Amino acid sequence: MSTIKQIVGARTSLAFSGLSTLAMNTYVQNTTPYDCTVNQPLDVIVEVDVATTNTPTYNKQAVVFIRESLDGTNFRSGPTSGTTTTDEPNLRLLGVVPFNTASVTEIGTFSIAAALGYVPAKFNIVIKNDSGVALTSGTAFTSEISNTVA
Repeated sequence: MSTIKQIVGARTSLAFSGLSTLAMNTYVQNTTPYDCTVNQPLDVIVEVDVATTNTPTYNKQAVVFIRESLDGTNFRSGPTSGTTTTDEPNLRLLGVVPFNTASVTEIGTFSIAAALGYVPAKFNIVIKNDSGVALTSGTAFTSEISNTVA
């Protein structure tokens, strides 16, 4: 009798420029779209780790969005940098990473398949610093989920 087993792939860095020093109320997008066409995973888990040395105020969170594409060229609209919130409602929400305390790294993990109902060909992750203070560290990672029959 065969058994289907879930495989959690290696934790891999998702490159961002400026996430670790992201100013309050500012957006940043990963530098290169994540490509799901090579391994064709059943899901991709996105991990976001954020911290600040100052006590968060305002909404005390980092908001994590996705901009997906079926062809790798045409992506959902919405802000990807700067502070302009125009078209923010067009972004698809993955979730939030709440943080209430200074100098503590908070981690959020999010499922692409749960947010969209499928895994797109390519996607970008957009993070908005909604903490009221600048970030002093920030990193992101991915892990592909697949199945095998054993």
